[in-house]
Amino acid sequence: MITMIIRMNNPCNTPDEINAVSSAIARDLIDSYCNTIYRVDIGSEPIALRIDQFSRLLSNFLSERKHSCAAIISAYNPYSQQLSNDENEAAHHSLRELLSHRSYPIVGSVNIDPLECWPVEKSFLVMGVDLETAKFIGYQYCQNAIVWIDGNAVPYLVLLR
Repeated sequence: MITMIIRMNNPCNTPDEINAVSSAIARDLIDSYCNTIYRVDIGSEPIALRIDQFSRLLSNFLSERKHSCAAIISAYNPYSQQLSNDENEAAHHSLRELLSHRSYPIVGSVNIDPLECWPVEKSFLVMGVDLETAKFIGYQYCQNAIVWIDGNAVPYLVLLR
């Protein structure tokens, strides 16, 4: 499968690596993912991440932990079908177990829709995971997308469908 990375800083306001229309995901849902605040809970001052925006705090955080890449992965609401809180919590627990079993360092995070059209979703910042493995985990949990963070500390939306 072709990796679909959405970069919103294209001057034409269209993705520079793919045509989002070719995705099975509705454009308004992609826009929602791009506008989401991805908050990583690292202590008293969480890091608020936005798609396609460099984060000095994240860069420092990853550097201090000797990681050059990371991903934000959720198990909530597979294919954006809203589940009950109990179902989402069970999936979240399963994801935590999988990541722990694979010995990835993780930090709790939440995905916040600033327009409040979607409920807050729990997720994990997974440090040191490569892009292909992060995508595979996203597929396992029936996610439409993950957030990929490369060595530049810029979060990118990676569509999985």
